[in-house]
Amino acid sequence: MRKLSLLALSAATLPGCGEWFGPPLDPPLDSGPVLWMWVGPKDEAPPCVDGQPPKWEGWMPQGSPDSCEPCTCGPAACTLPSRVSTNASTCPGGGRSIEFDAGAGWDGTCAMPASPVQPDDFASIAYEPPTLSPCTPSRTPEPPPAPALFVRVCAGNTAQDPPGFVDCMQASKEGTCREGLTRHEFFEELIDERACAPCECGPPAGGKCVANVFLYGDGACGVQVDAARSIRAGDIRCADIDSTLPLVALRAELVEAEPGACAASVPAVIGDVEGREPHVVCSFP
Repeated sequence: MRKLSLLALSAATLPGCGEWFGPPLDPPLDSGPVLWMWVGPKDEAPPCVDGQPPKWEGWMPQGSPDSCEPCTCGPAACTLPSRVSTNASTCPGGGRSIEFDAGAGWDGTCAMPASPVQPDDFASIAYEPPTLSPCTPSRTPEPPPAPALFVRVCAGNTAQDPPGFVDCMQASKEGTCREGLTRHEFFEELIDERACAPCECGPPAGGKCVANVFLYGDGACGVQVDAARSIRAGDIRCADIDSTLPLVALRAELVEAEPGACAASVPAVIGDVEGREPHVVCSFP
């Protein structure tokens, strides 16, 4: 939650609060004394004349942006295939299947899954291809500042026109202005309860991932049982195996690793800016 108290804002001209172009209108019957109002950046606000304190000070909202700064996504890295599937039938399989898995986060070095696969339990092996990992989104940004102009209202009991101020009247108790006058609403405090939707990344695409996978009959990856070379993303291979050795260990390597990319979301602004302690004044045309 943020309170708007000091904002570096560009000056703006109030519609309908300019120089006199004709005789002044009589004030509304339910209004108080004539007031002087100044609107613009707070650090440029002039003081009330004669050293008198302001009657009111506050903020006039100028709308709110509907989107935050764009998110970004890190690259989609190539990920090694970490497992093969053995099958009791020759390709394309159909018999009892056993997964031979090195585990998540495997770096491709020689690994021994928990249980070896005995020769009588497989007649074929299906090799999984390398994949692209999900992209990592950037940190969710803060919402852009909610534009608002500072308002200073001084009592009108002065004979001189304060430079930069416009003469206005207090609105009715219902907050309305008489026909012919321009209504201006501002708040003593603005509570910014906005946030940006979390950054997200779309599915990875592109890149080029090519891997070699090797299967071994010993724990030191010295006796090779089978191998699949140049497996590309999306390419699932099946190989018939006639081996007297069990599957004990596996090893893999990326021979090409061109990362992919993901589309980043444009986070919308969630929430609103809430105005508290409102005031309404009516300016002459």
